[in-house]
Amino acid sequence: MEIDAAVLGYIECNTCKDPKAIKQGKGKRKNFVHGRCQCGPDTRTGVAAQTELSAFKPLDIVKALIAAKQPPPVKPNNEQSKPNADGINEQSQTESKPNTDMESKPNDEPESETLNLSKCVGLGSVIGLIFGLIIR
Repeated sequence: MEIDAAVLGYIECNTCKDPKAIKQGKGKRKNFVHGRCQCGPDTRTGVAAQTELSAFKPLDIVKALIAAKQPPPVKPNNEQSKPNADGINEQSQTESKPNTDMESKPNDEPESETLNLSKCVGLGSVIGLIFGLIIR
C-alpha cells in the first residue's frame, strides 16, 4: 500500500469555502503542489494556480480566516416600526421602497435588435437575388 503524502498546509477553497489540503506531487508531477477539498482535486499546473496553492498556511489560521469572512447571523425582525425615545415611530431600515423610476422606463433594446436583424436579412436576400440573376 502507498502512504499518502504529508499535508503541507491549507488554503481557503474559493468554491466551497472550506479548507483545501495542499500536498506535494509525486512522480512526474513532483515539482507541483496540488490540493483537495469537498469540491475534489485541484491539480492545476499554471503559474498563477501554483502561486495560489503555494500560499498555504496552518489549518487553524485558515479556519479563522474563513470564520472571519462569514457574515454574522441575521436576527429576524418582526417589528415594522420601533418607537424612539420621543415616542415617534421610525421605519425599519430593512424595509425596501419600490423603485418606480425603473418601472416607468421601457426597455426597447430587443425591438431595435430584431429590427436590425430583419433589415440585414432583407438586404442579404436582395443582394443574393441580384448576384443570382447576374451569374445566370
